[in-house]
This record gives sequence, C-alpha cells and structure tokens, in this order.
Amino acid sequence: MDDGRHFLAELNFTMKKNTTSHKDGQLKRQAKKIKKEQNITHTKALDIAAIQAGFTNFKNFQNSLNKTGVAVKENNAQISQEKFQPLLSKISNPHRNLLVAGVNDLLNKKLIILDSPGSQNTINDKGYIFTEIFGFPSIVKWRDIGFGELEISVWWKYDHSRHPQAELEGNSRENFNSTTPLARKELYKNFVGVTATGWLEREKGKHLMGKNRERLVGIYTRKGEKSALEKIPLQIPLGFEAEGKFYF
Repeated sequence: MDDGRHFLAELNFTMKKNTTSHKDGQLKRQAKKIKKEQNITHTKALDIAAIQAGFTNFKNFQNSLNKTGVAVKENNAQISQEKFQPLLSKISNPHRNLLVAGVNDLLNKKLIILDSPGSQNTINDKGYIFTEIFGFPSIVKWRDIGFGELEISVWWKYDHSRHPQAELEGNSRENFNSTTPLARKELYKNFVGVTATGWLEREKGKHLMGKNRERLVGIYTRKGEKSALEKIPLQIPLGFEAEGKFYF
C-alpha cells in the first residue's frame, strides 16, 4: 500500500485491549511545557499534548474524561478512516514524514526556532548534527536561506565511517555543506539509506513548504529502504505544519 495509506491501513485494525488513563492536570502540565519550549499558542500545545497521549486532539481528550477527571482510552475499538483523515495529508509522503522528524529533533535540541530571524537572532543559522532518528544514526542539517526560510536536510541510516570521502583532504572531504552527501550517487548505498531536503517557512507561516512529494529535493532511497521508511511512526509536528504553501 502506497505512502500514507500504508500507515492508515496499519491504524485501521482492532488492537488488543489496552486501557490507558490520563489525568486532566497531567496533560495540561505537559501542554504548558510544550508551549514554553516551542513558543506556540496554548490551544495548539493542548492539541499536541493530547495527540502524544494517544487522542485525536484536546477536545477528544476532554470528551473521554470520566467523573473522576481521568480520560480512559480503550484501544480495542475499530479505528475508522474518517477519524484519521485530517492526519492523512501529514503522512502521505514518507520522505516528508522523515523531514518532520528531523525538524522536531532540531527543535527539541533548541538548535533552531520557529520564529523568523527578524524577532530573534540568537540561534545558529547554519549547522548539522549527528543524531538518531527512529533508532538509526542520522545527519540533520539546517541552513538559513533568507526570508525566514530554513533549508532542512535529513540523511537517514548514515554511516560516516563508510563514507568514501569522510577522511579526504581539502574540498574533497565531506563538509556537510550540501543537501546531499559529497560522493558519487552510485556510492550512496554503501553509507546512507535515505536522503531528503525541504524548506521550513517561518515568516508567512510555520510549515514545511509543499504537499506530499512536492517541493522535496535531494531524494535518495536505497534499495530495500522504501518499505522501512513507509513504516516509520507518524510524526506530529511540534508547533508547525507538515505541509503548506510554497513561497518563492
């Protein structure tokens, strides 16, 4: 099954009975923390906290509250396609989902901000980190390209020790300045599983520009990695949208 529909099919089955309780106060404290970390509205933070707890949004969480103030989530119900339709656009392309994970990682590490540089300029406008995405070593890069936009690149399942230009000298050495690795593409299979690049708009909105596969560049997927990429968990953007208008 292709793209986000693969994930939707995974959701659309009857899970084993597993009851989880969430207190109203606990979720609101988590929302307060998210609001402070991501500099977003309280309403948006409540929705993110509710989604992280396994609910559709904060309203769904509130509707689940029992008389003792505890929300009980039963996971033995059939999950309908209609319930998750609003999220389908966010997972319809696995490379976009990977980029959402990369942006979330940078935000959690406070390496980037969602405000346009005009209001804050204390964060580095260019850099890269060795990190772990979905349990695999990865590179996440960012670069300010002006007008409040950040270029975001993720190299998933990256093994620097096998990069043929990792230890070369001068301009031939991998310097992480490009959106894709500094090597012939036919050699990528030896040291990286997936690469993808997109643009994070921050001035006229807060979103990864484009929809589905649109406006994503530098795409490389090693043989055998496509199915693995499609199975990675749905990523909930932390204070931004996974899709949005493209600005020149």
